[in-house]
Order: sequence, then C-alpha cells, then structure tokens
Amino acid sequence: MLLDLLLDIRRSVVCSSLAVALGLSPSLPVLAATGTTEPDASASATAGDPSGDPEALSMRAVEKFQAKEYDAAIELFEQAYALDPEPNYLFNIGRVYEEKGDLRQAVEQYQTFLGQSGVDLASRQAATERLKVLREALAAMEDEQEPGPVGTSADNPTPPPDEPPPDEPPPDDGTERRKRALRITGYSLLGAGGAGLVVGIVYGSLASGTVDEANGDPYVDRRAALKSRARRQARVADAMFITGGVLAVAGLAMVLATLGGGKKRQGDTARRTRWEPVLGPQQVGLGLTHRF
Repeated sequence: MLLDLLLDIRRSVVCSSLAVALGLSPSLPVLAATGTTEPDASASATAGDPSGDPEALSMRAVEKFQAKEYDAAIELFEQAYALDPEPNYLFNIGRVYEEKGDLRQAVEQYQTFLGQSGVDLASRQAATERLKVLREALAAMEDEQEPGPVGTSADNPTPPPDEPPPDEPPPDDGTERRKRALRITGYSLLGAGGAGLVVGIVYGSLASGTVDEANGDPYVDRRAALKSRARRQARVADAMFITGGVLAVAGLAMVLATLGGGKKRQGDTARRTRWEPVLGPQQVGLGLTHRF
C-alpha cells in the first residue's frame, strides 16, 4: 500500500513538473519544488530503459520542447500517454501543437483533454481559456483567407478589360446594323429605278409608234393630234428614264458602299473607295471616288 501511494505521488509530481515546464497546466508546487520523493524499485528498474517509463519519456519530451523539436516532443508525450493515460499528457500535447503553430490539432487535443474524467477544475479552466483563444484565432485566419470580390483590394486589382487582337475586328457598335439598313434601302431604290426605266422604255416605244402613225396619216388634223400625243408620251418616257436612272444609281451606290470597307488597323493611313451618283443637266451616271 505504501509503495502504491509513493508511486501515485511521484507520478503527480512528474506530470505537474512537466506542466509547469510547458507553462500552462496547473501544478502541485510543493511536491514539484521539493522533489524529496525517492525513486522506488520499479523506477530504478526502468531507469536504464526510458522507452518503458512514461515519466522518463515525459522528461525527454520536455527537453525536446525546449529545444523546439516539436514533432519529437509530441511523439514522446504520446508514447508516455500510451503507457500511462494521464490527462495532463494530452494537455501538454495540445500545448506543443499550439507552440508549433498547428492550431487545429491543438484545439483537438484540448477538447480531448476536457473530455477526460478526473481532470481538476483549475486544469479545465486553463484548457477552456486556451480553446477560446485558439478558436478566435482560427476564425480570424479563415476570414483573412476568404477571397474577396475582384478589384476590392490592392492585392487583387481589377484586371484591365481584354482588348481585341489586332487581326480581329472590334466589337459591333451598330455599324453592321446601319450597313444592313442601307443595303436594304439600296436594293429598294434599285428596284424602283428599274421599274421606272421599264416604264420609260414602254412610253418611249409608244411615242415612237405614235410618231410613225402620225407620219403615215394623210389627214393634217389627225396627224397634228397624233404628234401631240407622241410628244406627251416622249415627255413621260424622258421623265421615267431620268427618275428611274437616278433611283437605280443611288441604290447601286448604297449597295456598293455596304460591300467594301474592310477594317483598318489603328495607325494605318486612312483610305476609302466609294461609288457615288453623278447627276447633271446632261448626264446621269455612277462615279468612283478614292480618298487618301
């Protein structure tokens, strides 16, 4: 019985001393400070082989922790906990993870520690405070890592709009729509002009026939009436020829204007070839103009 009591006291002293070394877990200052407990027979037996002694493993873990060899310290504390499931080992593992910077693992270890039975109130309070601090730190880190909308910060500026490649035409700004309307109007004028020319031909033929009839009529009054009718038909034919020709030329010019006009690059010399109607007292036609 006395031996078992001494073993329990010695275990508490070592665990508390390790907790003090790690700086967070509550300790037993009197037992840790005095250190007057003599090693028993079982401790002497395992002193030569620290791998089977949880207390020796814990002491080595503290040394690794102080040397900032955190992975080795965690492994040694886990080995000690596997040999002796003392909750303080879990607290110390969480503390090492926290110092290492792995806050998520530290939170898991503190939560596991709080789920153990036999943990005193002071230890629970310390672990609870660490959990609160670590969870707030994790939440702040997640907020910083969330991507914001494009262009809301200096680190993520709004990319410039994509410019069309030099060989590609710029986006349609209504030019094609205007060209289509102009082309339709041109075809309409061509049709109307063609119809006017046809009517002019018909009236010209009638006028020519009427003149032939007047020349063959032996009566003077009838001959004069036929010639008067031929003049009216000739005037109608001339008017239809002029109107039809103008409309046809204007329509053809509109259609030709919509067929050319290839896209020129910025910085090139502006050139334009255009068909334009030519109207005058004695001529109706289509002219080609070229501007440099």
